[in-house]
Order: sequence, then C-alpha cells, then structure tokens
Amino acid sequence: MLSPTIEQFLDHPEHDAPEGDAAEGDLLAEDWNEQLDVAVRVHLLDRWLSEDAPDAPMVLTDIRPEPNEPWMMRPDALVKTGLFPAVEHTSGTRRDPHACRAIAVAEAASAVERALLAGGSAPSRRVERLIADLRELILSQGREAVLVTVVDPVTGAVVPDETHVVLAWETEYDAALRISVVPRREREGRGEPRHAACSFAACPDGVRVPPEEHGVAEAKVRALCAGTVLAALLKCDGRAAFSVGWRPHGLDPEQAADLDEVREWWENTSWCEEYDDTYLGVYYDYGAGAWFGPPHLIPTQEQIDNIDSEGRDDYPARDCTTLGAPGESATSLWMLGDQLHSLQTAAFLTEVEAFRRACRHQCRETSDVSGPLVDALLDELLARPLERVGGPERRMLIWADADEDGGFWRTDDHSIDVYEDARRLLVVGPHEALYMIFNGDSGS
Repeated sequence: MLSPTIEQFLDHPEHDAPEGDAAEGDLLAEDWNEQLDVAVRVHLLDRWLSEDAPDAPMVLTDIRPEPNEPWMMRPDALVKTGLFPAVEHTSGTRRDPHACRAIAVAEAASAVERALLAGGSAPSRRVERLIADLRELILSQGREAVLVTVVDPVTGAVVPDETHVVLAWETEYDAALRISVVPRREREGRGEPRHAACSFAACPDGVRVPPEEHGVAEAKVRALCAGTVLAALLKCDGRAAFSVGWRPHGLDPEQAADLDEVREWWENTSWCEEYDDTYLGVYYDYGAGAWFGPPHLIPTQEQIDNIDSEGRDDYPARDCTTLGAPGESATSLWMLGDQLHSLQTAAFLTEVEAFRRACRHQCRETSDVSGPLVDALLDELLARPLERVGGPERRMLIWADADEDGGFWRTDDHSIDVYEDARRLLVVGPHEALYMIFNGDSGS
C-alpha cells in the first residue's frame, strides 16, 4: 500500500463507499498525497482550537478534483464542484454560495489567519505555530483564490460572521479546496457521533459509531494527520510516511501480557498477513523467469528446492513477521526482512524521546518550523497513543524493527533516513494494539 487511497490509509472499512456516478468527487477514493496538506492541518487545528480556547471558531475544509472548465467565480460552478453547499457536520448547518470576489492568494491566507485568531482567547503555542504553517502552505501552493459570501438556505439571509475561502491548489495533484472558519456550534441531536474518518473526509452520509469506539477512531485520525504534517516537515517523498493501525485486540488483560497468546493473535491479523506482500518487494516474474527485489531477500535455488521437495520454508525473509521473545535483542543493524524484536518498556520510551529530538533537529535544518509544532505533532503521533494503549502504568508489550541499540526509526548515526525501508512498531496493551509503519516513500 505504498500509494494508498484515503479510505485505505484511514483503515475505514465501515464506510460504504459510493459506486458508479455517485462515486465522483468522493474524497475517500482519492490518493493520500500532497493534495491533503491543507486537510490534515485543518483537522488538527480544529481539534486544538476546541481544546485550547473554548471561544475559538471552528475551521473546516473540503477538497475536490479541479474541474476542466472555469469554476471559481460563479456560485453555481462552486456547487457543481462539490465544495458547496458547505455543511458543518457537527451541527448540520448548511451554507450556500451567494457571491464570489477574486482576491490575491496572500489576501486569502491573511483572511483565514485573521478569522482563526478572532476568538477572545490568545492562541496556544501549538495553535499559533500550526496557523503560521497553514498560512505558509497557502502562500506556497495556492494558485488563485476567491472569497465567497454565503447565505443561510433556510432564511435566505447573507451570513456575515463566517469566512469561506476557495483556492485553486497547484501541486503535482491540482485540486479545488475550500477553507471555512465559522462559529463553533453544538453537536446536532443526542445520537451517536460521526466516525472521525467521515468527519475528516466530509462524507455526505457519515457512519455513526458508539461513544466507546469514537475515542480510538478520533485519536487514530489525529495521529495520521500529525504524521502527515511531520512527513512534510521532514521532507519525506510521501505524505503517507507514517501509517497508523489502532484497534481493540479482543484479548483479556492477562492474555495480552502472555507472549504465546499475543503471537497467536498477531499471526491472524491483517497487519501480519499484508506486510510481506506490501513492503518486502520480492516477487517472481514468470515472463522474465527471474526473481526481483532486494538482493539479500531473493531465495537461492537450494532454498527453492527445499520447499519443493520437503515443504520447508527456507526463504530469507521467512521470519519477517515473527515476534521475538523478550530479552532476545537484535545483534546487528536492522535489515529489511528481519523479525520484529522485543523492546523493554523503559528502553523503548527512551528511544521515543531520542526520536523526538532527532525530528526536532532535522526539521530545524530543513525548514523554519521551530520545536513547539514538532513536539505537538509527536504528542499526537506517539505520546498520546502510547499513553492510551499502555495506560498510566505503561503496561504493554513492544516489538519493532530495531537494531542492536534499540533504535527503530533512527539510523545508526541517530538521524532519520526518510529513504530507508519500511520499519514497524507494534505495541500491545491490556485492551488495544497500536501498529505503526514509517516509510518515507509511502504516498509519493
């Protein structure tokens, strides 16, 4: 899944994606790549605003493929793109476009920034940094912009206290997108909340989930968004560099602490089953009559003969999904195809902090972004998920594609190689499991 769709990357099978004509404009069917740079920032920013400043506005976005005909200056054309009517799914509020005014991209960036800072409270450092990062992104990637005046379809009256900016987005993947800053509203009704993936993708008919499932779904989408922003700051080739799987494992707490029970559970997960096909890159081309892939993983003729004659699996990567026993650490530098090595909790948490420092250092070298934003992103990507999965006592079993020093996302020189092969992290807590893969090329 090196170029996953949004639905695949969100791991959102609950969504009954439309087919045929109805699928046109469905965001979940699009690829997870640079076209989502605004969407992931807006999703995180809205959550941070709600947590850090209760009087702050909401910020929403929608994205669609850019039409092949003029579309920016006519309200009816904006509706045709799918960017309007603008629907705020928390309250169900709808807005129709009334008039469009062309503005410079710099003015659009300033309009969004002013609207976001219009609340009575001073912004937190993480909010301030992410707003600044969003502004720079708009300035660098926006091609054209319009400011849209909207009306309430119920009353027909113009709505004065909202900001709706529409941009033509120019990257490798041209897109039409809308950024809306509106007053924060209460959730409509008392029913079950929308699945976080549907909120992110602005699905017209979102899946509802029980409150006990909503928390992990929301945290996972936030982690994916944070990983995508971090991938951009680290200059990864792909925006899907950090994939996040997170689900209840169905074991009771005693079983979740037992190696044999966890191994049996792991071997029956889709995470285990899909790894070698997705990331190892070893295959036999019948037309060419030859094996292709990393040289150290291509089987010898003797190994192939052993399988044919004795049924033994002697392939070089045969242990790549094996969970190593505690205390059985790696003996050398990690290589693609190695088994997952067990890490002690204390050493693992030390390595997480070392990874944080490496990210902070590397981002300072490649951009003007300072520490507070990187730290806030890593809180969403790693610190908070680990706290939820392991609990305050950090009761968890941990495996990773680690080297002899326990490093799993840093190289032997302690930097972060964004071109290195995919490296996994599996954390099993009393009730939930977290499975992450870092691969800088994913989503390129």
